[in-house]
Amino acid sequence: MSIYKHGIATARKATAIATPVTSTANVTVVIGTAPVNMAEDPYKAANVPIAAYSRADAVAKMGWSEDFKKYTIMQSVYASFNVFAVAPLVMINVLDPNNENHITAVTGAECTVANKKALIDAEGVLLDTITVTNPDSEEALTVNEDYVTSFADDGTVIIGFTEAGVSKIGNSVSVAYSKLNPEGVTYEDIIGGYDVSKRVKKGLEVIADIFPKYGIIPGTLIAPGFSQVPAVNTALAAKSQLIYSLFSCKCISDIDSSEAGAQSIDAVRDWKNSNGYSDRRTFAVWPKVNVDGYVYYFSAQLAALLQRLAADNGGVPSESPDNKLLKISGLVLEDGTEINFDLDEANDYLNANGVISAVNIDGFLAWGNNTAVYPQSADVVDRWVTSVMMFDYIENNFKRHFFSSVGNKINYRTIEDVVLGENLALNSLKGSGDIAGGEISFSRDENPIEQILAGHITFKERLATYPPMEDITNVFEFDPTILQAALEGGTSNG
Repeated sequence: MSIYKHGIATARKATAIATPVTSTANVTVVIGTAPVNMAEDPYKAANVPIAAYSRADAVAKMGWSEDFKKYTIMQSVYASFNVFAVAPLVMINVLDPNNENHITAVTGAECTVANKKALIDAEGVLLDTITVTNPDSEEALTVNEDYVTSFADDGTVIIGFTEAGVSKIGNSVSVAYSKLNPEGVTYEDIIGGYDVSKRVKKGLEVIADIFPKYGIIPGTLIAPGFSQVPAVNTALAAKSQLIYSLFSCKCISDIDSSEAGAQSIDAVRDWKNSNGYSDRRTFAVWPKVNVDGYVYYFSAQLAALLQRLAADNGGVPSESPDNKLLKISGLVLEDGTEINFDLDEANDYLNANGVISAVNIDGFLAWGNNTAVYPQSADVVDRWVTSVMMFDYIENNFKRHFFSSVGNKINYRTIEDVVLGENLALNSLKGSGDIAGGEISFSRDENPIEQILAGHITFKERLATYPPMEDITNVFEFDPTILQAALEGGTSNG
């Protein structure tokens, strides 16, 4: 490039990512795989909850890769921070460099040396495992004396040689290393478990550590790339029932759109029913989405949208995702085949069977208000996604706000504090239009002296959420009298 400037030039600056808004409701918890070889300590980045409040924060803690299929957590990193600009995102990576099934050894890889550099053209390389050898003399080079290693922007590795190192090599070097093997992660790793003897949690069991570590109540559990496995969906639904023995939330599970699943819209219902996607806390979605050239699972996109809707509503999850802009460019099957269907098909084959999808009406919109339990149950508390979200939100807040009352004396003041405090919260939600109304009460009839002596107190809370406007009908009619009046008033006989 010429140093002397004479002429005209342009330059481009990378598109700035909007500062994420923070939501305390509908916080996404994503379980999957991440390129943790790029993390500060790869060997301590598995099976622990990690919260991120920006894209840079997430990348620093979990690494970055555009291979969303191998590194599934990246789908949520992109959806949360690049697409919807919402935080926090809680990530649980199960790809463990300490697990021999999750790493692959590479030996004798030849790398060309040019300009004192060599490139390991592979992702997932663990830098501390790299050894560099002169292939002719078989002399091993010393890290930090003869060479240093670093990651390129695309996750590959650059080996930079010092003057001392250059003197020991020719035009190529032999490299050995270990790299992550995301293909070695199974759905059993996602489900995880608890080792009683070692007191170690793995997979979904790690969700219990989120609240005590960060004070964050999980809002949505997802496992993109794995939730289309029925066993994972079942585990997600079970885990969402009770977290940290206090809180409840929902999960978003993907209906399989591979050859083994539902590759056509009319096959979705049978696959869903045959594989047990029918819990009231499950939001079932189909198929996958295309965003900015990236193909990934619908669950990651919908979770980010739900969190953004709550953030824009003052942290209250009363807004349905239905008819909201998804910011996607298309719908695809597992193999990448684009799929299209009309509004009637989306209604009859998907929404009518408890599946949320998208329709293209001046842009792709999320389409559906029903949880996966529909049509088996049409109870408003079970059926509507807004009812599930709001009941969880109100119940979780009650438990958190009044947990300090546990252990207090059972007297009038304690009872009054709970009743007044909760009614104040319900009135606030009514005033903001998030619920139709609610009331908590304490009844002597439901609290006999025997129960009080045993330390048990029962309150009763009634509340009503607003159902979504699922269907609007306007009956049009031709009225000839209007025409007659117009003609009589607008003509002249003279």
